[in-house]
Amino acid sequence: MRAGRLIKKASLCMVSFLLVMPASVNANGVQVAPGDLPESKFLFDTGVRVNRIELDSQSAEGSFTIDLNSSDYSTVAPASKLLNKLEELLNSEQLHSNERIEVSIMLNYDAGISKEEFVKREAELFKGNVTDLNGFGGYNFLASLTPDQIGQLLKYEEVSSISTPDDVVSVYGEPDDIQSEIYLNGATEMTGINKGRSDYGVTGNRDGSSAYSKNDSVIAIIDTGIDGGHVDLSGGKVIGWKDFINTSSTSAYDDLGHGTHVASIAAGTGAGDPGIQTGVAPGAALVGIKVCSTNTSCLTQNILSAMDWAIANKDTLGIDIINLSLGSPGAASPNFCSRVATAANNGILTVVAAGNTPGGSNYGSLNHLAKCPGVVSVANVADPYEGGWYLNPSSNRGSGNVGPSLAAPGTAIRAARANSTNEYITYTGTSMAAPMIAGLAALMLHASNGSLSYDFKIEDYGMTGYDKVYGNGLILGHQSIKAAAGSSSGSFNNYRTHIRAQTNIAANNVNLYTIKVDSIDAYFANTLIINEESGADLDLYVWRPGVEPIQNGELRLDLASYSSTGFLPQETISFKPMVTGNYTIGVLAYNSGTYALDWSGQISLP
Repeated sequence: MRAGRLIKKASLCMVSFLLVMPASVNANGVQVAPGDLPESKFLFDTGVRVNRIELDSQSAEGSFTIDLNSSDYSTVAPASKLLNKLEELLNSEQLHSNERIEVSIMLNYDAGISKEEFVKREAELFKGNVTDLNGFGGYNFLASLTPDQIGQLLKYEEVSSISTPDDVVSVYGEPDDIQSEIYLNGATEMTGINKGRSDYGVTGNRDGSSAYSKNDSVIAIIDTGIDGGHVDLSGGKVIGWKDFINTSSTSAYDDLGHGTHVASIAAGTGAGDPGIQTGVAPGAALVGIKVCSTNTSCLTQNILSAMDWAIANKDTLGIDIINLSLGSPGAASPNFCSRVATAANNGILTVVAAGNTPGGSNYGSLNHLAKCPGVVSVANVADPYEGGWYLNPSSNRGSGNVGPSLAAPGTAIRAARANSTNEYITYTGTSMAAPMIAGLAALMLHASNGSLSYDFKIEDYGMTGYDKVYGNGLILGHQSIKAAAGSSSGSFNNYRTHIRAQTNIAANNVNLYTIKVDSIDAYFANTLIINEESGADLDLYVWRPGVEPIQNGELRLDLASYSSTGFLPQETISFKPMVTGNYTIGVLAYNSGTYALDWSGQISLP
C-alpha cells in the first residue's frame, strides 16, 4: 500500500497550435429574410448585427497528470454492501416491515459456497422467495424480501452487495451502419502513437520476452469478454481470465463482441492485417473479466466484484491498468469510487469511457463511473481520416465543473471482430476512445520503466483550459510517450493546424470569421461548442471563397455552402474542400451565449 496523496492536475505550457482571440471587431446591421432561417427557428428581429472578427494568435500546451506514486485513499469511506439504487428505494418508500421488494443479491466470488448452496443453507430466510436463481451471472440471484430480511442478509460475510434488479449499465460502443475502410492505424498515426512507439522503442512488452507475462504492461478489460482465438489476441496474450456470468468457463471467450473490439484497440497485435490493424500497445498483456450477460445488462454488482478481483490479483497477474468501456449517466457511485481509490493505492490506473448518447448528447449526460476522483475518463473525437479533428456529437458531456478527463479517437475505429479468427469490424463510441488511452498508458509505463506518474500531454480544445466537454483536451500520443521516456529528442507532425476562438455573443448577432484553407487534401473541420447548459441556440454556417455573406444589406444564409442548425450544444461542419482560399464562417445567435470554435485542417489565418 502506497502512502501520500493522489495528484490529478492540469497545467499549461507552450505548443504549436493556435488560440485566436478577437483582435478587432467591425459591426454593422443587416436584414435576414425569414425564409432563409431553418424551420422552427425565429429571430426576435429580422435586423441582425454583424460582427466581423479579426483574429490573432497565441500558443499553449496542456498536461493532465495522475500520479499513483503519491496516492493515499485511507480517508475514503469503505464500500457499502447496500448499493445506491436499493438504498434510495428503501429511503423513499414507506415500506411496512412485512412488505416485500425484489432485490439482486451478489455473493463474494471467493465465498467458498455456491449460490445454490447458500440459498439451501439459509432456507429459513428465503422460504421460497427466490424469484430467479440464475440472476445476472454465477454469483448473483434475485429474491423478494422484506426490509428486515434485507438488513439480516447484509450481515452475512458471504454477501458482497445487494441492489435492485435494474441496477445495470450498458456498453458504450456499437457497430457502424456503414463499415469504414479506415483502419486502426489511422487513429494511432494521427495521434502520434505510431511514431512514439518507433521513436522510443516501446510496445508494452516491458521484459523483452517473446512470451506474455505479468512483467509486461498488463491491461484488464472489464467488459463482455475477450475472444482469445482471434489472431490479434492469441498466442497467450490473455494471461488471466475471470467470468462473472458463467463461473465454469476456464478460458477467455466473448459471445457479444464488444470486449474483443475494445481489447484489440488497446493491445491487439494486428496479426490479421500486419501494420494496418495494430493496436496501441501490441506488446502488452491482457486480462479478461466478463461482467455483461448482454450489451445492455452489465450488472453494477458484477462490475464492483470485477474491480475487487482485479485488485486482489494485482500481484499474481501484474495488472497495471483497468479499462471500463461501459456505464450509464447519473450521480457518482461511492461504491465504485471506493474501488477506484483502492486500485490507485495499489498502483492500478482506471480508465473509463465518458459515455455516448445516440443522436447527440446534452450536458449532464456524463457516465457516472467517469465521475470518481482518480479515474481517467475519455471523450470521443473523430480523427482527421474521419473528417476531424472534431468532437463526436454523441460523446457525453458533464455539467458544472465536472467533465471527462481528456479526448481520444473513438469514431469509426476498425478492430477485431469476435469469433471470426482474423476479421475486423468498425465501431464508434467512447468505448473505443477509452482503450486508446489505456493502451497509451501501457506504452508510457514501458517508456518510463514502470513509473506510476502518468503525464498525459494534451492540446486544448473547446473552452480554454479544462471544460466539461473535452476535459483537458485532445490527447497528444507522441508527446505523452516522449515525456514518459524523459527524452529531449524526437518530434511529430500530423500536418494539421488547429485554430481556436472563444467569445460571447448577443441575441440577433452574427459573428463572422475568415479561415484560409491551404490544401484540398485534408478535411476542413469546424466545431462550435456552446457553453451554456441552459440551451443557448447558436447555428453554424460556412461560405466558400468568393461568396460574400452580406449582400445588399442582407445576411445571405441561403448562399452558405454548409450549415449546422440543430438544437444541441454543438454544431459541426466537416468537409473536403474543393478549392483553397478564404472561407467565411458565421455563428448566428437566436439568444445570447458563450461559445468556443475549433477549426482543424490544412489551414491558416489569412
